Amino acid sequence: MKKIINYIGFIALIAMLSSCMEEVGDFTVNGEAITGFELQGPDNNDTIKINTLALTETYVFEWAAAESGLESPIVYTILFDAADGDFSNPIWTKLSDNSGADAKATLTFDELKQIHAAAGGSGVASLKWNVKAENGSPNVKMGQVANNLKIALSSDGVSNFELVSPLDKSILKIDGSKETDPVVFDWNDATSGSGTVTYKLYIDAIDGDFSDPLLTLDADDNGTASQISKTNGEWNTLLEQNGIKEGSFIWTVKAISTDLEWTDNVFEVYFEFVNWNRPIYVVGDYNGWDNSDNAKYIISTPTSNRTAEGYIYLKQGGIKLATDHSWDNAHTFGDDGSGNLTNPGNNISVPADGYYLVRANLSEMTYSLTETVWGVIGDATAGGWGNQTDMTYDAVSQTFRLGIHLTSGGAFKFRGTSDWGINYGSTAEDGTSLDAGGKNIPVEMEDDYAITLDLSTPNEYTYSAHRWGVVGGATPDPTWTNDFNMTWDAANEVFTITIDLNPGEFKFRADDAWSVNFGGDLNALTQDGSNLSVAEAGNYTLTLDPWNKKATVTKN
Repeated sequence: MKKIINYIGFIALIAMLSSCMEEVGDFTVNGEAITGFELQGPDNNDTIKINTLALTETYVFEWAAAESGLESPIVYTILFDAADGDFSNPIWTKLSDNSGADAKATLTFDELKQIHAAAGGSGVASLKWNVKAENGSPNVKMGQVANNLKIALSSDGVSNFELVSPLDKSILKIDGSKETDPVVFDWNDATSGSGTVTYKLYIDAIDGDFSDPLLTLDADDNGTASQISKTNGEWNTLLEQNGIKEGSFIWTVKAISTDLEWTDNVFEVYFEFVNWNRPIYVVGDYNGWDNSDNAKYIISTPTSNRTAEGYIYLKQGGIKLATDHSWDNAHTFGDDGSGNLTNPGNNISVPADGYYLVRANLSEMTYSLTETVWGVIGDATAGGWGNQTDMTYDAVSQTFRLGIHLTSGGAFKFRGTSDWGINYGSTAEDGTSLDAGGKNIPVEMEDDYAITLDLSTPNEYTYSAHRWGVVGGATPDPTWTNDFNMTWDAANEVFTITIDLNPGEFKFRADDAWSVNFGGDLNALTQDGSNLSVAEAGNYTLTLDPWNKKATVTKN
């Protein structure tokens, strides 16, 4: 009976031990389990070139973190072995960062040089690397796949060097008022074993990595100087042409020896463009190719994304664009044969005489010419919103003019193309300023109006719409209070009124108010001019040309 009891106890012990070997989560009696993990970088078959003149510089090896079954701390060791090795006897090892706790190992170039020597020490060393993860139990986990790696020594090398200016996180003003003054990017000298170093400057987007920089420039003196100096004007052109607008960017310098390209620092810079809303002169057959301040110009605004525009009456033939009066290639822009700009380019064709909207963007090297036919359209006009009433262009004043009857309760706009692609209203509703696609201009009083459209100053487009009348002591109301309205004579292109006048004085006044009034010489009326007069009572016909400021007074 005693034997039977002992036998039963032995069986129970075996059963208990067997239960301890069953998997519980990720560990067994063989030790606490460690999950698999993968190497992240450098990638398989990457090459690291060691800068022998900067052995304190570092290179980071990284991998995905492993996990312990019971969350015990894991200690990592990075291993290097020959290309045909199995890591049973690695040629070089080191704990990862933070005494083995981090899933990365930061190695100095001096340590990489040691690994290169351990792998043979000549030419390009071919080897592989992996990571060992341990958690104190018998379990050890290796990276699931080792990465092949090549290590080469730069025989020439490049020393470390510091960027100097513009300072990190500084604002760099590219100033149009100082166009010929220099703006300098500079840095400290680097050295190499051979004594030969050249430099390249790189500028990239704030989130870029310089793999495809926005701008690359050789340093001064054929790349040998530790600076790049250009004028504000040159920087403005370069930055514009490479899509570098106001905002934050990063810059760095690459020092290049006979067998190594070396970058040490990266700085952030905020480019600010000031005083650059400068004219782009339009020169061509319309002005006898006079490239001077007499030429018409187009200009951008702070909100036009560097697109300059302006309206010009052009003659059939050609034009070019110029940013100064020198005619040198860098400041002269023409057609590249495909409808874009180039320096100096061919003449830009003007197909016919007409009033054109000229646009150009020197950053994008684009331009357009759009012929316009200006008129008034709207439900305040007889043509409604379906038929435009054309205006007449006056070359002397460079304005468009129209005498027209407008009805109250309606509105109008100015339109330059029949597809409504170019039209102006007045969002400000101030009776003067215009903006592209702006609000309809309301008409509060039915009457005949003298309308003027002035597009002669780029991006400062204005209009006026005035009713005209006669007021004064010589009129039937001698109190200078009530106006006697004039009507538009389309045949003679004047405003006219036939009225009984008494001996006395009068003036021409717009909109029943004194803000616009004419007096003085009938052949050269002036704003706020002296009162006009008649000496005899009688019936008179008065005419007024408000644009040329001329009037007639005729006794019937």
